[in-house]
Amino acid sequence: MDGVAMNNILNQITASHPLSLLIGDIDRSFVGYVYNLRYDEAYVQTNDSFKHAVDGLAHNSFLVAAGFDPTRFNEAPLIDQEVVLLRVLEPAALPQDADMVRTRIEHHQRRRAEERLPGNGNDGLDPMTRSELQWGGLRCRVLGTFFMQDDLLRLGSDVETFMSLPRMRAYKPRSDALARIVNHVNPEVRAKAAEEAKKAGFHNVPQPIDIGTVRYTSTNRLQRASGEYVHVEIQPADFLARRTAVLGMTRTGKSNTVKTTVSAVTLAAMKSGINVGQLIFDINGEYANANHQDDGSSIADVFGDRVVRYRALDTPGFEDLRTNFYSEPGQGLNLIQALFKQESSPFTGQDLDAFMSATLEEPDASEKGEHLRWERHVAVFQCILSRARYPIPSGFKVDVPRSKSLIDQMNAWQQQQGNPDVAVPTTDKLPPAQAAAWFEQIRAINLAVRENQATQRQATIGLSSSTAGNSWVDPLLEAMLNMLARETSRKQSFGGWRAIQKYLPYHSSRRVQDVTAEIVRHLDAGKIVILDLSAGPVEIRKVLSERIAKQIFERQMGTLNRGEMPQNIVLYVEEAHNLVGKKIDLDTTWPRIAKEGAKARIAFVYATQEPSSVHPNILANTENWFVTHLNNDDELKTLGKFYDFEDFLPSLKSAQDVGFARIKTLSAPFVIPTQINRFTPQAIKAHIEQIKVGPQDKAGI
Repeated sequence: MDGVAMNNILNQITASHPLSLLIGDIDRSFVGYVYNLRYDEAYVQTNDSFKHAVDGLAHNSFLVAAGFDPTRFNEAPLIDQEVVLLRVLEPAALPQDADMVRTRIEHHQRRRAEERLPGNGNDGLDPMTRSELQWGGLRCRVLGTFFMQDDLLRLGSDVETFMSLPRMRAYKPRSDALARIVNHVNPEVRAKAAEEAKKAGFHNVPQPIDIGTVRYTSTNRLQRASGEYVHVEIQPADFLARRTAVLGMTRTGKSNTVKTTVSAVTLAAMKSGINVGQLIFDINGEYANANHQDDGSSIADVFGDRVVRYRALDTPGFEDLRTNFYSEPGQGLNLIQALFKQESSPFTGQDLDAFMSATLEEPDASEKGEHLRWERHVAVFQCILSRARYPIPSGFKVDVPRSKSLIDQMNAWQQQQGNPDVAVPTTDKLPPAQAAAWFEQIRAINLAVRENQATQRQATIGLSSSTAGNSWVDPLLEAMLNMLARETSRKQSFGGWRAIQKYLPYHSSRRVQDVTAEIVRHLDAGKIVILDLSAGPVEIRKVLSERIAKQIFERQMGTLNRGEMPQNIVLYVEEAHNLVGKKIDLDTTWPRIAKEGAKARIAFVYATQEPSSVHPNILANTENWFVTHLNNDDELKTLGKFYDFEDFLPSLKSAQDVGFARIKTLSAPFVIPTQINRFTPQAIKAHIEQIKVGPQDKAGI
C-alpha cells in the first residue's frame, strides 16, 4: 500500500474523530474565520455566500471554531486539538464597514428608475465589488471548549488559551453534529447521574428524555425549510431531589412543560419498576381536568389508576381534600387558627384568643394527667363544632368525662343549694348535642363553686382535680367552655362559637382519616397526586397546601434523620411567587423545602410569571430552568443574573411563541433554545402499553 492510500485511510479515520464529528460536513457548515479570540468572546468574519450555504445564521445559534482540518485531525498539533463552542450574539463591525456602507449608498443613489426592483444576483454591481460588500463580522459568546481526555469527549466551561493570530475557522454545527453538542454530558456528570439513579432505586441510569427540538428564533422559516429538527434530550436524574424553575407568561407553555416532565418521570419509574411519588398543587385545575390544549385529555386520563385527584368540594372522581374536624381535631383547630389569622375578624375576646392559640396535638399516652386534660379539650372542641353547625359524621359520638370524683363534687354542690342531683350520663359516649349540655352543666357548677369559694375567702379553684390544689377546669378548658356557652366567666356575652362558623366549608364529614397521611401513602406507592385547588374557598390554596407540604417535608426529614433513604417525591407548585416570595421567612415550610428538600429526596418544581418575586436564595439554588416568554424588563433583569440567560433577554421579551423555551439543566453547562414537545396523550398512552406488554427494560426509558 503506497503512502497516498495510507494517508487516505488515516484521513477517513480521523474524519470520524469525536472532535471532527462536532464540525460535520465542511461544505454544509463552514461560515468564516475567527479574527479575534478572547477568553469570553470570539469575533468571526463571515460572508453572505457562507451564510447562504448553511441556511442562514440565526441570533443565538451555536457555532464551533477549530484550528485543525477535520479531515486530517491526525496531523493537527496538540495545541489545536480542541473545538471552541460559540453562541452568536450580534453583528460586529469590521474596520472597512464605513467604506462598505458608503459604497452601498452611492450605488443606490446612482440607480435608474427601472432598477428599483431587484435584478440579477449582482444587483447592478460588478462581481468584485459585490464580493467585497458581502463580508461582515459576528460577535460570539465563548461557551466552552470540547477536548479529549482519557479517550473521552469532555466540555470545559472556558478556553485555556488563545492566539493573537488565531488559525481557527468557524462552522455552524448541523444535524448529528448539533445533536452531539446540545446533548453532550461530561463523563463525571454521567457517573454522578448513575450514582443518583441507583440511590433513587433505578436499576440503571434512565435513558434521556426527548424534551423538544433546537429552535433559535421565532421566525424559524429557514430551519423548517431545511427539515433539520435536532432533538434535545434531558437527563431524568437531573430532576430527582433538585429544584426546577418553570418561568413564563400565561399561555406560553409552562403547564405543557410541567405535564411533559410529569409524564417523563412517571414513564421512567414505570420502566424501571420503582416508585416515584409526584404531587401537583394545581392552582387552576389544568392538570386534574381535561382541556382542549391536550386533545381533550389530562394527566388523569392518560395515567388512569396511577393518578389520584383531590378537590375541596364533593365531586365525582375526586377524593375529598378537606379534613374531618371531628376525627382530626388537631388538624381542624390548626386550620381554623391559620384561616383566622389571615383575616380581620369582628370577633374578639380573651377566651377567643386562648382558643386561637391552643393546640390539640395529642400528648404521649404515658403522661396520664396531660393526656386526660387533652381528652377533655378535644371533647369540648367537638361540641363547639356541633354548636357551630359543622356537619356531624354519621354515628359520631363525643367521649365525655364522668369520673366518680367529678360527679360527687357536682352532687355535693347541688345538695348544698337544695337542688336535685345532676343527671349523669349513662354512657361515656354521647351525641354532640347531649355532650354539649353535659359540659355546660359542668361549667355552670364550676363557676358557682368558684364564686362561693371567693366569698368564703378560700382558694378559688372551683371543681378540684385528683391532684390536690388544682382545678378540674384548667385555663384552656375554661376558655373552650366559654366559647361553647358564648359567655365569659364573668357572665358577659361574646361571639364564642360563632367566630368559627365561616370556616365550615373546610370541613368534610365524610372523610374518615387524615388527608395528608392518605396522600403520603399514595406518594409512597408511586402515584401522581393532583390537588385541584381551583374549586372551593380561595384560602385553601395557602393554608391546606402549606399544611400538606409541611407534613410531607417533616416525614421525609424524619426518615433521613433516622439514617434511612427517604422515598423519592416530586412537588409541582404553580404561582410559586405566592409561596416562596422574596420577603418570606426562610424558616417557613416552602422555603425550607426549596432549600433543604433535596437532601430529603424532595424535588421541587415551581412555576411562576414573576421570577423577580421569588426569594433570591431559592433562585440561586435552582439547578434546572425552563424559560418561555417574559414581557417585563424587571423580570428579565432578574433572570439575566443567572447562567448565560443574559444572551437571550431580547428574544425572551419579543418571542411569544407557545413552547419556545430556553433550557438550562443540571447536566448541561449552557442554555439551549428549545421548542418543547407538545403534551400528546395518545403517544404517551401508546408508550405505557409498550411498557406493560414488553419486557422490563431495566435501563429506564
